[in-house]
Amino acid sequence: MLMATHFIDIIGPHYQDLLARCEKRKISVNLDIQDLTVPICDDDHDRVDKFLRDEIRRALRNCSAGDKITLSEANNDTTIKISVKNSGAETLSAEEKARLIEAGYEVRARFGYDTIISLRLEK
Repeated sequence: MLMATHFIDIIGPHYQDLLARCEKRKISVNLDIQDLTVPICDDDHDRVDKFLRDEIRRALRNCSAGDKITLSEANNDTTIKISVKNSGAETLSAEEKARLIEAGYEVRARFGYDTIISLRLEK
């Protein structure tokens, strides 16, 4: 398993695009990153890229002025967890939640609370 890239190389373009979109719409953006240099193996690069693209798009759809989107990463000796959290009033439908869980994502979404969708990778 080759380590081809660092997390910052994948998240950077997504973050720059998110900042521009959120600035126009008055949505706050936060980063909660443990290690921007954590290596992402070749096999997971496209998966992480697609996760960020899809979940940032979902977060933008659910948020309006005054809401907040947080991109986070945490890792330990065995796993890397990447999450997109939003404070939008819209929550996931039961079907969306089931589809995301079936796709292998961790989902925390309840009405009145933040929606957090996470991707867990094995190191």
